[in-house]
Amino acid sequence: MIFGRHLAREIDLSAIGSVIDIGGGAGTILVGLREQRPQIAATLMELPTVAAVAPSILSEYGADDVVVEEGDITVAPSIGRHDLAILKAVVQVLPPDQARRSILNAARCLTPGGEIAIAGWGVVDDDRLGPPEGVFLNLTFLNLYRHGESYTEGQYRAWMTEAGFRDISRSRLTDGCTLFRARLS
Repeated sequence: MIFGRHLAREIDLSAIGSVIDIGGGAGTILVGLREQRPQIAATLMELPTVAAVAPSILSEYGADDVVVEEGDITVAPSIGRHDLAILKAVVQVLPPDQARRSILNAARCLTPGGEIAIAGWGVVDDDRLGPPEGVFLNLTFLNLYRHGESYTEGQYRAWMTEAGFRDISRSRLTDGCTLFRARLS
């Protein structure tokens, strides 16, 4: 929920009618995001095992209206189209080819002019020497995930550009998380 609240402060939600949280676990990011703008239609896209338990968790937060969609963003986009796609702590745990495909498929989930928000810890500068927490997490990802790693800003920008995004920006949220944002051309 906390990340959803942080994101709601970063993004102008006034033009957002529909949001999808891709790989969002139980969907609580959507709960936090919709505290500011509850009328936003929300979809959670998750792998089948997680999607099976998400509705009961969302129900505990009074978010029974969140649509839970089973899917794998590395294989195919969502069946719906949305104004905002969120990928938090998804890209970093994937091998490079799947990380790239996840961004390409996320773009296919968006309406024209839609926005993507890719967030997580562990993004490293193009020289891979900093920031320190990114380097540390890169070592962690390399040991925890079969093919995961901290990708560079250049890699994110290249994948996002290939997917048709423009106005790509990188910022840091108050919790230290890196946030990439961009609009679909």
